Amino acid sequence: MQELIQKVMDFLQNFDPSKILPNIAKLMTDAVMILRICVLAGPILLAALGAVYFFLAPKEANHSVGYRFFWGMSSMEAWQFMQKLSGMVWGALGIVLLVIMLIVSGRFGAMDAENVAFSALRCVLWELGLTVAASLGVDITMMVLFDRTGARRKQK
Repeated sequence: MQELIQKVMDFLQNFDPSKILPNIAKLMTDAVMILRICVLAGPILLAALGAVYFFLAPKEANHSVGYRFFWGMSSMEAWQFMQKLSGMVWGALGIVLLVIMLIVSGRFGAMDAENVAFSALRCVLWELGLTVAASLGVDITMMVLFDRTGARRKQK
């Protein structure tokens, strides 16, 4: 028993708890990289969806694929117009946001952890708000240009 106690005492004298903790600098670098990916994921997805809606939209209105809104699903003309319009709006918004977020996330390395986290949160909230505004813009444009039956409204 005395021998076991001596071995434990020797182990504890040479034990350095900091060796089992992760490297804080590496951990922070990983956290900043994850936040950059989170900030850039939205604009990349928007640009990709814009390209899909513009170039690869389904030829016929359906309830599973494409940008769906009641006014745009009423006729083929309205459907095709809505896919092109939403593709242009979302694609352009995605590209503009991607450039802005690349600039903003490039400054993350010079910030402390708390400021990086709050900056990333602000960026994601701005992306969400602008995406909602773009969707509302497409929907309102469709309501102005087409009636509920999908026919173009007469311009005065």
